[in-house]
Amino acid sequence: MMQRQKRWNTRECWAPRQPLPRFSPSAILAAPDARKGAETGLLSHRVPIELNAGGFFLRRVRNGCLDFSLYLALIVMMLTSPCRLLAADDVVVAVVGPMVGTSNSVGIQYSVGVRAALKDINGNTLLGHKVNIDLFDDSCTKSIAEGVAMKLAENPPSVVIGHSCSGATIISAPIYAKHKILQITPASTNPKVTEMGISTLFRMIGRDDLQGKMAAQRISERHAGQRVGVLFFPSEYSEGLTQTAIAALEQRGITPVARVQASPSASSYAKEIAALMQQNVEVLYLVGGGLDCGIFLRQARQMEATFAVISSDTLVSGVFLQTAGQAAEGVPFTFPPEATQLPTAASAIETIKAMGQEPVGYTLLAYAATQVWIEGVMRAKSFDAEQIAAAVRSEPVLTILGEVTFDGKGDIRTAYPAFAWHSWKDGKRAPLD
Repeated sequence: MMQRQKRWNTRECWAPRQPLPRFSPSAILAAPDARKGAETGLLSHRVPIELNAGGFFLRRVRNGCLDFSLYLALIVMMLTSPCRLLAADDVVVAVVGPMVGTSNSVGIQYSVGVRAALKDINGNTLLGHKVNIDLFDDSCTKSIAEGVAMKLAENPPSVVIGHSCSGATIISAPIYAKHKILQITPASTNPKVTEMGISTLFRMIGRDDLQGKMAAQRISERHAGQRVGVLFFPSEYSEGLTQTAIAALEQRGITPVARVQASPSASSYAKEIAALMQQNVEVLYLVGGGLDCGIFLRQARQMEATFAVISSDTLVSGVFLQTAGQAAEGVPFTFPPEATQLPTAASAIETIKAMGQEPVGYTLLAYAATQVWIEGVMRAKSFDAEQIAAAVRSEPVLTILGEVTFDGKGDIRTAYPAFAWHSWKDGKRAPLD
């Protein structure tokens, strides 16, 4: 019998162009200092990065040279971690999201969820093929996401679990579709994601048109007669959700007295807060990334702004909680219902905790996304994207979220509402009426 061909699991570097070996990210997920560095921005969100379950490389270039600190880190990793060999017939699951920078917690949650789901299949094999995981950073940036998608198209994985930010998903999805790569996003909520007519694209979360309607309903019922303001940070996600919420408010006869666009990553939002206070805003719908929303809200309370705040799914991020501090307490935001309370999730939670992780944020959605792919492969008895997509649509899929189905666009349908209200209480996410 012929010995299976082996190949080094390396990918071409972005700059410089020589390939680098890849190393286990498990130490990164486990090391508090590494996580802290990423969450505080010590690892820039502009850094091109690729990781995988058997390998990792990171590069940052200044004046044509790698940062000395990162160069040293690479040397240490080279001395302490072995390269992984992939067999020619191995199957790859590509996990794409923000792996460094201010949103890196989402990327870590994706990685944990996918790894846990694959741990729960027999021998980490599927249809007799070994399944491996590659992680890629897109920094929630459209240009980087497009580059990652083009890179993956050169050596297509069986499935992409990602992206996270809607703009990144929207720009990458046509590339994956062209190259017949199945894509399942656990987090992208912009309606455009599933309005592109791509049959091999699915999402595990609800749409922003529902989040916007829920926000308008809460404002009209809980803050009737109050002056409403809207503040957003420009992105595909924020702008789309803001427009949806404003339209839903106007349908209820409510016209916002202030519509403010704030710059992301700013050090001060005093000007925007003052403008809202001058308009006597009593309730604010806040839409943006977790870090920006956290900074804004903390500064608003420091300036003694008294308006109530309502927000959306990005506030599930631990980065928001860390940056907002006490100001995060009690702020209502929409996010899928708490899956940790579902009996169907018990085994997954046990696996995740055995890995030294917690089933927070998008972890269980990433786990469920992987389950959908696995079931589709088993039904189709194939790794072909179109066959898997047809198999997934053929009948309900049993996941840790319960039975799920997908409509013709790829939007998820479950036995319970797509979104529910949550808030932070004593540092933990709690359901809210």
